[in-house]
Amino acid sequence: MKVTLRSFHVPLLLLLAAALACSSVDDVLGKRPDPATPTPQQFATATPGGRISVSLTTPVDGVDNTEVTSTPFGQIVAPAATATAVMATVQAATAIAAASNNVTQFQPTGCPPLSGPVPPIKPATFSQYPETIGRYLSAGGPPTILEAMLRSWGALNDWGVVQADTDITGDGVVEVIVTVYDPSLYLEARLSPGQLLIYGCSDGGYRLLFSTIYSGETMLPELRRVGDMNGDVRPELAYSQKFCSSIQIFTGLCVQQMSILGWNASLGVFTTLNSQPIDATSSRIAIADIDNDGNLEVLLQYTPGNDLQSGPPRAATDIWDWNGVNYALAITQYEKATYRIHVLHDADYLFAESDWRNAIRQFDRVRDDTSLKPWGVANEAIILRAYAGYRKMLVQIAQGSRANANNTLNTLLAENPPGTPGEGYAAMAQAFMTSYNRSRNRARACEAVTQVAAARPDTLTPLNSYGYGNRKYSITDLCPFNES
Repeated sequence: MKVTLRSFHVPLLLLLAAALACSSVDDVLGKRPDPATPTPQQFATATPGGRISVSLTTPVDGVDNTEVTSTPFGQIVAPAATATAVMATVQAATAIAAASNNVTQFQPTGCPPLSGPVPPIKPATFSQYPETIGRYLSAGGPPTILEAMLRSWGALNDWGVVQADTDITGDGVVEVIVTVYDPSLYLEARLSPGQLLIYGCSDGGYRLLFSTIYSGETMLPELRRVGDMNGDVRPELAYSQKFCSSIQIFTGLCVQQMSILGWNASLGVFTTLNSQPIDATSSRIAIADIDNDGNLEVLLQYTPGNDLQSGPPRAATDIWDWNGVNYALAITQYEKATYRIHVLHDADYLFAESDWRNAIRQFDRVRDDTSLKPWGVANEAIILRAYAGYRKMLVQIAQGSRANANNTLNTLLAENPPGTPGEGYAAMAQAFMTSYNRSRNRARACEAVTQVAAARPDTLTPLNSYGYGNRKYSITDLCPFNES
């Protein structure tokens, strides 16, 4: 379920700030303390004028069953997709490995004893790293020496890690988690290609249980937490990864995605626990139990920058929460609107949720609140005032108040005569009411509106003139009634 609130609730805002500011490396990567007793608890953050929306789209079985099977000692897992484009990579970010024909399940039977094997020479290509690492561990190579070896190869700079202190699979033996850079493409810190690898003991050696896909566009995955997150006393692994085209690497404007992995003991594979891809692009990430229910939430705080092309800025925080089956987007919470267009967006969201009373309040603010900021769109105040009046009329129809709707129409026509910037919305309102007064059918009246809007680009273009960081409208959004 997705819940979206259009204004910050102060106590939650303070919790978010604390979570984002105070997360330490131990909090992120260490094992979680004994979990509190889980108690079902909804986010009690709704405020007057808030928006709640429910997504009815869920996986058939409620779980994303992306899986990976184990492979023989150190053998590289074949990628399920090649990252040839950033967006394609994002869609396949948690698609890990193709199923092995000869190993269907991971059956741990013990680890090789630690010894002092001679470290291998540095592989000629990065594609050989997973197998080289697996063979070294299978020969009894200690993770501490592995770490030193990878550093000497230039594959463990900055954010790369070798971690061998957590039993993720629950077999009583810790797994070895490695994040490594491709030394041949290393640039700096978080903008260099790399890979996440998870090795587990099997038949006296190590198998590669999980591997992220790799290309020159897949940056080093960054571990966010290795430890229990959902109160089941079994560790999960959360990581984020950036996906950058060659141009984006130099601009820093990369796509970022986050995934949460859990071990499925019955299948012997890792599965993704987030219900859909977690878009973490341009966000600060924190993991904390902000509602004290014993489960950890994933917090993604988006703070707008100074990019004028993105339009008027408005900070927002996505909160992903465990719903008993998987991690799903629970709340998107925005800071208080100060720009007129953002109040309009809030009003339209309230409209979509059939919160008629609060929608009218917000449409009236768009029309009458002189304290709201403009953004520099030509004739902005006149256009948004006219659009808000048109939408207010639709709300009054939805409330069953045709007399009030006709009064609002008359006001619109008087304020926006032919030749003025808001004329298109007055024409849309006239078309709607003419059809509705005749048919009493809202869907049919919306068809009349669509015909007017299709012939008048001035009704849609101004609403979509607020940059790539703000909402975009389609022609069907202008009159969304689809039933009588």
